[in-house]
Amino acid sequence: MASLPNIPVEIWRHIFIQIIRVPELLLTNRIDPFSPVRESDLHNERDIYTQTSLLLVCKDWNAVVSELVCEHIYLTSARHVEVIASRFERSKNRQGRRGLGFRTRRVDVRIYNPIARDMANLARILRCTPNLEIFTNSNSHKTSPVGSHYIPPPVRTPDDVIQALLSTCALSLRRLEWTHNECPSWDDLMALLRELHSLCSLTLANISGSHPEKSQREHLILPNLKTLILGDSPSFSHASLGNVPLNAFLTMLSDSPDQLPSLQRLEGFSPFSPTFLGMHGHKIRMVRTVAYTPLLPEIIAKCPNLDTFITIFPHQYLDPLSHTSLRRIGIFPISEDVVGAPTQIFSAYIMKPLEDLMSQIDQSDLPNLAQVHLRNVGTLAGVVEYPKFIWKWQDRWNSRGVRFDDTNGHLFDAQIPDMVESPVGSRENLRVSSGI
Repeated sequence: MASLPNIPVEIWRHIFIQIIRVPELLLTNRIDPFSPVRESDLHNERDIYTQTSLLLVCKDWNAVVSELVCEHIYLTSARHVEVIASRFERSKNRQGRRGLGFRTRRVDVRIYNPIARDMANLARILRCTPNLEIFTNSNSHKTSPVGSHYIPPPVRTPDDVIQALLSTCALSLRRLEWTHNECPSWDDLMALLRELHSLCSLTLANISGSHPEKSQREHLILPNLKTLILGDSPSFSHASLGNVPLNAFLTMLSDSPDQLPSLQRLEGFSPFSPTFLGMHGHKIRMVRTVAYTPLLPEIIAKCPNLDTFITIFPHQYLDPLSHTSLRRIGIFPISEDVVGAPTQIFSAYIMKPLEDLMSQIDQSDLPNLAQVHLRNVGTLAGVVEYPKFIWKWQDRWNSRGVRFDDTNGHLFDAQIPDMVESPVGSRENLRVSSGI
């Protein structure tokens, strides 16, 4: 085999960056939900096989690749957490303050029923990461389900993890997420929000414990927070709608407009807090929520500069809306997991309500509407099997100068195969047969 070219290690570093990094994983604000890139898919884009191969080439390559690999740590097992904790501590002892954890910008932890030792090891990792910008906790704690609609209670994130975030990462953290039923307590959340002055994105599926009286007098100011996501994303179910801690948190942030001067994106349960929207609604450019609340027109009205509205389907009922600045509407599935259903069931419980929802949007007074985005994955994946529906609404939105596109940002019209053969063309036949 020919020898490798004699290129300085610094040049190899730039080459390795293109191979190893998944740029979107290091974004400190959430990606646009209309993007074809999904947050849930980003972890799968990491090429672990290539990373391992590069580590074995030579000592110089191992050093450079190790640093790049450590920029993002994705922890999915107790063993993995323990190994990384020991590795980070050893590198720190050898190299002083500039151990491997010095390079870490993002840590994701997703462990099923973690025990105290696992969380202690996680805290060891965090104490080695002084430049951490993103921390995502997706740990889930579940016991035997009680009934088909069992909702596991919130479990408090241990103190040593919170203290590690505060003592080591407070100056650098910009994005903080709890996405499952492990979550911070009220006191821990308040301590974090008082110290994380650079925080620009916060996701809270829940808050553990009752709301203490002293927190009611807390005047939090989050100067850089642009994105606030509350509840069990992506479905924002009834469990979120009646979530007392999250409602109390919104109320706490409703004292004055200076508490959230940078807020632009609000996602979560509905109807939100009317007081919160009255105080901050004029700043908000994007809302994602369920659509069946009777207060939805009021929510829209209190966001006069709204650019993007996303509704979760099948929470599909929309009163006719009226908004002068709204440009984009997204229809997202309640679940993005692969599902299947008999044709008759899918037609009755998906396509008929979806047709009604599209009609409601069409009847709304939205003079600046430019895009209707239908995220055809999960429970909505089967819509591409209904070309009459697709072509009807493609024609309708085209006639209004509105783009109608799918989860990849492609026009639906270009994705449907010719399913009816005719000298005149399948599209014309379907137009006639559907009564358009």
